[in-house]
Amino acid sequence: MFRFFKNIVNFVIILFALVGVFTLHKQGFFANVGDNISNLLSLNKEKVEAEVGDFSEVNEEFNIDKAVKVAGYKTVVAKHSSSGQKLIIVDSGKKTLLTEHDITSDKVKEKLEDLCHKFKYHSAKVDSIEILDRGYMTTYGKKVPYVKFSAKISNIPMKSNIVGIISAVDSDKNNQRLIVSLNDKKHYSQLITSEFYKNVHASVVNRN
Repeated sequence: MFRFFKNIVNFVIILFALVGVFTLHKQGFFANVGDNISNLLSLNKEKVEAEVGDFSEVNEEFNIDKAVKVAGYKTVVAKHSSSGQKLIIVDSGKKTLLTEHDITSDKVKEKLEDLCHKFKYHSAKVDSIEILDRGYMTTYGKKVPYVKFSAKISNIPMKSNIVGIISAVDSDKNNQRLIVSLNDKKHYSQLITSEFYKNVHASVVNRN
C-alpha cells in the first residue's frame, strides 16, 4: 500500500505543486514517469534544500527524500519514516500560488480547485476536494493558517483517497511558499505534520 501511495504522491507533487512542470507534460518530458521523476528530483538536492529552508532541527524520524528546482519552482519533499506521510514545501519565489488570506477565506475550496485545474493531465487528476477542518500551525518561525482537505486521485490504475493540509507562508515577498502534507485517508496525522513544520525555519541562504 505504501509503495503504491508513494507513486501517487509523486504524481501529486507534479500535478498539484509544481506549476512550471505543466508545460513539460505537454512536451512529453515525463513519457517514462517513474524514471524521469526520479532523475529530475535528484538534481542539486543539497543546494535546493538549503535555499528552501533550514531543516537542521527536524526530528530524525523524518527524511528529506527529494529536492528539485523546475521552471523557477523549488520543492522539498520529506517523508515520515514509520507512517509514510509526505510533507512538501514549494518555494515559488515571487510567484504567488496561494496566500495566507486565501487559506482563511470562504473561497478556499474554489482556490484549491483552480490550482488543481492547472495541473489537470490525462494520466492523473485531482478532484472531489472537500474542506474538512481549519486551524493554525507554526512553521518558518511564524503562526500560519491551514485547511485540512480530502481529495481523490483518479485516471490512474487505482483510485486513491487522500487527506492532508495545505498552508501558505507569504511574509517574504521574494520567497512565497506553499506548505503541504499528505497521506492516504486512513493514515493522515496532524500531529506528524505539526511536528515536522514547527522545526522548519527560514533558510540561512535567503537571510543574506
